[in-house]
Amino acid sequence: MKCVTGNPPLPPPKGGRGLFLHPQGGARLFLLPSGEGREGSQKMPSSPLGRIGWSFLALLFCGCPALFQDKVGRQGGATAGLGDLLDPPRPVVITELAAPGEFFAGTALSPRAISMNWREVEGASSYRVERAVIVPEVDGTGALQYALPADEDFETLAPFVYAASYTDSILNAPAASAPEYRNRYYYRVRAQNPGAGLEPGAASEWGLGTLFAPAKNVQASLGTSRTEIRVDWEAAPGALSYEIWRSEYETGASPFLLDSRPGNQCFYINRLADSEKGKEFYYSVTAVSRSGAESVRSPLALGYTLVEGAPEKPANVALAAGAGRGGTTITLTWDADSNAGAWYAVYRSSSADSALSLLTKKNDSTFTATTLTDSKNPQAGLYYYYQVQALVESETGEVLKGPLSDPIEAFLLSAPAGVTAEKAAGGAVRVSWYPALGSETEQAAYTYAVFGDDSVSGAFSAPACADVPGTAAADGVISVEVDAGNAFAFYRVVTKNGSVVSAPSAICGPAPASAVLSGVSRAVRLDGQEPNSSGVYPVAVYWTKPASETPAAYHVYRSSSAGTGYRRVTDTPVQAAEGVDGAFTWIDVNTTAKAGKRFFYKVLSLNTLGQGAFYSDEGWGYGALSHEQYMLEYNKTLKSSQKKLTLMHKPVDTDKLGSESKSGAISGTVSYNAALDGLGARIVITYSNYADFYIDDDPALGPSFTVSGNTNTSANMSASGTMDGTMTAAGMYPGKIYYDAIQIKGGAAAGGTYGIEPEGFPRREISWTYGQ
Repeated sequence: MKCVTGNPPLPPPKGGRGLFLHPQGGARLFLLPSGEGREGSQKMPSSPLGRIGWSFLALLFCGCPALFQDKVGRQGGATAGLGDLLDPPRPVVITELAAPGEFFAGTALSPRAISMNWREVEGASSYRVERAVIVPEVDGTGALQYALPADEDFETLAPFVYAASYTDSILNAPAASAPEYRNRYYYRVRAQNPGAGLEPGAASEWGLGTLFAPAKNVQASLGTSRTEIRVDWEAAPGALSYEIWRSEYETGASPFLLDSRPGNQCFYINRLADSEKGKEFYYSVTAVSRSGAESVRSPLALGYTLVEGAPEKPANVALAAGAGRGGTTITLTWDADSNAGAWYAVYRSSSADSALSLLTKKNDSTFTATTLTDSKNPQAGLYYYYQVQALVESETGEVLKGPLSDPIEAFLLSAPAGVTAEKAAGGAVRVSWYPALGSETEQAAYTYAVFGDDSVSGAFSAPACADVPGTAAADGVISVEVDAGNAFAFYRVVTKNGSVVSAPSAICGPAPASAVLSGVSRAVRLDGQEPNSSGVYPVAVYWTKPASETPAAYHVYRSSSAGTGYRRVTDTPVQAAEGVDGAFTWIDVNTTAKAGKRFFYKVLSLNTLGQGAFYSDEGWGYGALSHEQYMLEYNKTLKSSQKKLTLMHKPVDTDKLGSESKSGAISGTVSYNAALDGLGARIVITYSNYADFYIDDDPALGPSFTVSGNTNTSANMSASGTMDGTMTAAGMYPGKIYYDAIQIKGGAAAGGTYGIEPEGFPRREISWTYGQ
């Protein structure tokens, strides 16, 4: 006899008789009568069953794999079965993408962009780059403070990157004053392959990147020498060297490269020729990174040398009484120069910009007064530094410049910085801030007043706390608690210095209480939704507002792992008006969700300012499956169960008759019974609470599929028949699978459908091929 097997099924050999036993109920094979087929076939023995009976038994239980073994010679004398050729070793199946390793982000390499690279991940078709931008906060001492990013700070920067590298272009036209140079940029990357139905893998370790900032606080000497000008600057992080440039124009036009200095030297001495002495020059510095990139040029610094006959440095430069430290104006005074025809120039720099700016007109010989009130729009919240210069005209008409006076510090009264509000016990609210600008003595003399309102657009005229002392705690913070009876939704704080009152601070409000996560859908049919390319439907996230208040809006965060890796998935906040009686539903259309994979969610409550601090508890769920995907997932358990059965895999025909039962790896049993049924055969496979796999391989979560019911096959001597039986599934995806429409013709499944009825969905017929 000759056995033929294959997948997909082959038609019966010409002139042969065969019976197709569906994979759910037995082996797929065909039988040729004796004398036909390959050489050496033997005649069937006589028996009361007759030739047909023996042929049928052979047909039903033929052990074809034995005929395919040890037939093809290999080099070195080894032999391989035909099965090895027809079924070569299968490639590794990737079900989850690894986190990219060796992630690196550049620091101080380019003034415009930050480049990053990582190790490729097997199975990834692309990568998703995520970024968190950390803007520094200025503390009470004026120092920059940086927080570390939280998971929810990362947002998608590039959804599809098709290489193991990426460049984030931040500044197209960089300027020395760009605030981006102060930021810190944190990056991480995830591997993805949406075409294969794989959700993005775990994130890489984050990498810190920074732009290559220019040199800061460039200063040139102003009349301190008759022969040279000294240029000083603060080091630029990552600088390998510096280039020093000089221009004769106050705009910095037509600069000339003087020299370069190594990265550990932050000064340069420009010795002048006789013809250059007394002239004004404007200096700038360019930093060069270790990658060879040049920073943008620093702000200009004015420098010049003294010449014979120039005036002396102005004496007794000071602030007018009550006009320069914690007031509303800044007024300077100084002594007149000994030269009767002298006039003056006044320069200003600030804590934000070290470059000198001229407050008076250039070479304005009419400005002979010895006092000046700054009318060039000084801002509260900055320290200003003023310097005065005397000028005279020589007998030849040349303007002779004296040295600049020492800097005088001044500032306007400012609102406190870093104002925050947070809820305290019993409904109270704690409002905190850093002291306003000033020396320790001046700050201690200030008082503060806290005003509240229930609307961000309100007048903030209602006092919440008055006359709060200006003494800060050891951490430099001033705090006051507003009792529950006087609490508001939002707060502003003003500084008082005697009778002078500052402008109000920025508005702050306590973060609303956490939302109550009421559930995440699990294999639920959602009206109007369609499955993604992996056959997985969207997930619904349900929550209610906190009992004590009504947040203005909410953001939803998702992770593929419990407790970590969260990222925001709401592009815009879910507004309070979108809820129904304080209850909310948000649909997560996750294009990369995969069958059998849970996702975790939490909700962040936001106030009107978009601020939030309190997350809901964590919840998890997963989308329902399309009918086709349902069959594929369910069938994994059935295929696993049939590998345990032994009778149906016996090589000897008659050994396939009989019954056996096997236990599931987790629970239940699968029972097999094969017997003759008239001139046909009947194979019955019965499942009882059978389960092999846990959800996420976690016993605490229970089985992914627990199945009960029958899958039965009946066929006649013409190798045609049907399947019947109904299976009920419980676990992640409850539902029913119907076998009553599968057709068997000519020894193979030649048509028919499975009836698939996931819980909550109507029954739908799908092609028999999904069972293969």
